[in-house]
Amino acid sequence: MGGGEMTADELLAKAEKKMTTTLTRWKPDYESAMLYFDEAATKLKQAGRKQEAMIAWEKCAEANERTGNDWHAGKHLEQCASLARDLALHDQVVAYAERACAAYVSAGRAQRGAECLGKIARLIDEAAPDEAYDLASRACEMLEDDGKAANARDFYSLAGAIRMRQEKFADAAETMLRFGASCDAANAHASLRKAYLSAVVAQLYAGNGAEAQQLYADVGEIDAFQDSDEQRCAYSLISAYRDADADAVRSAIAASNALTFLDAPFARAARKLPRPGHDLRAVSIAMGGDGGVLAAGERFMDGIGGGGGGDSDLPDDEDLT
Repeated sequence: MGGGEMTADELLAKAEKKMTTTLTRWKPDYESAMLYFDEAATKLKQAGRKQEAMIAWEKCAEANERTGNDWHAGKHLEQCASLARDLALHDQVVAYAERACAAYVSAGRAQRGAECLGKIARLIDEAAPDEAYDLASRACEMLEDDGKAANARDFYSLAGAIRMRQEKFADAAETMLRFGASCDAANAHASLRKAYLSAVVAQLYAGNGAEAQQLYADVGEIDAFQDSDEQRCAYSLISAYRDADADAVRSAIAASNALTFLDAPFARAARKLPRPGHDLRAVSIAMGGDGGVLAAGERFMDGIGGGGGGDSDLPDDEDLT
């Protein structure tokens, strides 16, 4: 039931009329209404009337839900989420994404629901990073619960990048640990190794040497990680930090190709190790080391008595994305 040359407003009026009951129509004509709402929304979007288009597609989705057509309801709610992003209505973006996901799940398409959350997360990862992180994390959980852990890689990468950009490095490391465990379940060993090395890099970039050391101890015995380039690189970095040896840190980075193949935020962070301003002596002692050259009483901070060079001249606020 097309709208011919009707305007968007005329189509909306037709749709609303189909949603009302009359003496001769005892229940709403949802099938006709959804067609009018859909065409009206398309025309409204083309005219730049995005708020009205969003509402029209929401009504279209609701009409689909009333007829048990949850698949199409999910698709229309995804369109609502995209328009809400364009309008900077971030709370509504999340709400529409959640509703779309629920519709897909009701249609028996849980994987599409999870992918919807991840797709919408990518739309708002800069404007609303916390909300995007939550959506991406939930997408990963849903895929794992559905036995589709192998499909979660992009969303784990997105979540890790968001936390690195926010300078929430411990969260970034934890995300990569969860990613590694997911890869283990999916036998995705190459991704597992990159995930665990990324987690170590995130903790070292934060100056959390002791946490990086513990993290390495937790994953170092995992078969898929042992005797890999990533494992050897992680060991070299942690050993250099324990010795408070900035030159050894830089040498470990230069000697490893594994760091080059990490996701961009982690690869960039690795190139800046040891991060300017970090007190390697304090980090070493926290790791159970003796403070390296400072054991003899010399003050050691990267860039001061540490040999200079490397990436020590990079600004501390360089974008990691």
